[in-house]
Amino acid sequence: MPRLFFARHRNKKTDMNIYSGTALFLMLLITTAGCNIATVRSLEEDEEAKKGFVVTEYVDQIWEGAYRSAITERAVAFEALMALIDADENAAIAAHGSRSGSGAFSFVTQGEARVLEVNTESRIGFMTLDVAPYDGNADASMAIGPVIRGRDTSLRDAVGFINFNDFTNQTEFAQVSDAMKTRVLETVLGAIDLETIQGQTIRFYGTFMLSDRNNLEIVPVTLEVIDS
Repeated sequence: MPRLFFARHRNKKTDMNIYSGTALFLMLLITTAGCNIATVRSLEEDEEAKKGFVVTEYVDQIWEGAYRSAITERAVAFEALMALIDADENAAIAAHGSRSGSGAFSFVTQGEARVLEVNTESRIGFMTLDVAPYDGNADASMAIGPVIRGRDTSLRDAVGFINFNDFTNQTEFAQVSDAMKTRVLETVLGAIDLETIQGQTIRFYGTFMLSDRNNLEIVPVTLEVIDS
């Protein structure tokens, strides 16, 4: 009889241990389900994460490599591009245009032009161009600053590989466009004597938005005076 009591007592204790272990396991599952798994980063990666997005570093990283390559590869001679747009705008857009969102399409172009006039009456300065073959008439204008129109995002959008989804938010995406304009003003236009450029011939690569076919404004990515 004592042995039977002991066996029963032992079985109840064993059962309680099983129940307790199961309950503890379930509690651990419930507790850890609400926890985030920590990401292990190196010290360098941690510093980058703390610093956040630095737009000037991003533009510096792509400008001389991927960006300049895309400009060269996508550029269409100005006269040929205008002929395509005038013949079939939708076909020209499909072949050469790029945009972000629902705005105007942007293009990359290149060519030679004579500077007919330099206009600095507004801070959004520009010069009018007679693009080769020369006929003495203005074919387009070129932004010269010191401010480039805020709505002009062609420097960013025309190359086709800088996408909104690559950035955290709209602010970062907009900063890229602004930083590219600053770079153009400082390094491209900053190297040109705009006071003496009227009447001279230039060679350029640039971008523009097709918002008004009769008032195209090219933003230069490269600009060179080739004669006086």
